[in-house]
Amino acid sequence: MWLKRLGGGGGRDFPLGYSASLDGARGLMTLGVLAAHLHYYWYPGAIIFMDTFFLMSSYLITSLLIKDRDTLGKVDFRRFYARRIRRLLPALVVMLLVYTIAVLSLGRPWEPERRAILATLFYFMNWARAFEWPMSPYLGHAWSLSIEEQFYALWPLLFTLLIPWRHRPGRLALLLVAVAALSAFWRWRLATHDAGLARMYNGTDVRLDALCLGAALAFARKGCAWMSSPRVVAVLKPALPLLALVLFVWGFSASYYDRQWYLWQSQVCIVLSTLLVAGLVLCPRSALHPLLEAAPTVYLGQICYGLYIWHHPIFLVMEDHLKIDLATRVLVGVPLTFVAASLSYRFIELPFMRRQVRRAPAPVHVSNA
Repeated sequence: MWLKRLGGGGGRDFPLGYSASLDGARGLMTLGVLAAHLHYYWYPGAIIFMDTFFLMSSYLITSLLIKDRDTLGKVDFRRFYARRIRRLLPALVVMLLVYTIAVLSLGRPWEPERRAILATLFYFMNWARAFEWPMSPYLGHAWSLSIEEQFYALWPLLFTLLIPWRHRPGRLALLLVAVAALSAFWRWRLATHDAGLARMYNGTDVRLDALCLGAALAFARKGCAWMSSPRVVAVLKPALPLLALVLFVWGFSASYYDRQWYLWQSQVCIVLSTLLVAGLVLCPRSALHPLLEAAPTVYLGQICYGLYIWHHPIFLVMEDHLKIDLATRVLVGVPLTFVAASLSYRFIELPFMRRQVRRAPAPVHVSNA
C-alpha cells in the first residue's frame, strides 16, 4: 500500500522552473572551493560542496529529461546532448587554449601538461587522478567536470529504459535511493580495505550516491504528492538555515585526508545536502532564500562554472610555477579569476545558451544545469 502512495500522482504537472536559490547556493559554495584552493586549511571541507554540486546537477538534469518526456513523449537525445555541449564545452575549450599558450610560454614540461589537457578535454580526469597517472596537477580540478559529463552521457540512455515506469515515479525514486546506498556502501568498503585516498575521492562509482539522490529527488517531486504536502514543507522550511549552517561549519573540520570522511562523514553530509536542496525547491520563502536570491549571490551562481574552470590553473601557476606568495595570490589571482569568469559568461557561455534556447522547439529557461 505504501508503495502505491509513493508511486501515485504521476499525472500531475511537473513544477520545474528556474531556481534562483540554487544559483545562489552554487555561487556561495564555489567561494568555499576557491578558499580551499588558495590555502587548503582555510576551508578544507569544501569537499562537502562537491557532492552538493553533483546532487543539484543531477536534480536539474533529471528534471529537464522528465519535462522533455512529458512534452515530447520521448527523450530527444540530439537536443539534450547539444544543450550540454553548448553549455559546457565552448568555455572549457577557450580556457584550455589559453592555458596551453600560458604553459608553453612559461616553459613547462609539455608531456605532463599534454596528458592533463587531454584528460580534461575528454572528461576522464577523475579516473586519471583515481589511479594516480603522472600528469600536471594544474588541471586536476577537472575531475568533477569529468564525473558530471560521464553522468550526462549515460543517464539519458538509462532514463529511457525507465520510461515504462513513468507512472511509478515514487518507485523510481526508491530504486535510485537503493543505488545511492550501494555506492555509499562501496565507498565505505574501500575505506575499510585501505584503498588509496585518490581512488576513494575521484572514482565515478563512489560518487553515484549524490548523483542518484539528485535524480531521486526529481522523480519524487514529479510523482509523490507528499513531497509538497504542508507537513513536509512545515518541517523543511525552518530547518533550512540550520542545515546550511551545519554543512558550512562542518566544512572547517572535514578533510579529504581523513579516512573518517569516507567511512561515514560523507554519507551524513550527502543526506543533509539532499534535505537542503529539497527544501530550497519546495519552500520558496524560507529564511535562507533572501540570502541565496540576492542579486550578487545569484550572479556568483551564474558565473560559477567560469570561476571553477579558471581558478585552479590561475592559483597553481602563481603558487607552484611563479612562486608568488599567498597575499599576492589573493590580491591578484582572485580578481583575475573573477574577470576571466565574467568574460567567459558574457562572451562565451551566454551567447551559446541563448542560441540553444532559440533553436529549441519548446520554451526552455536558460539555467546553469
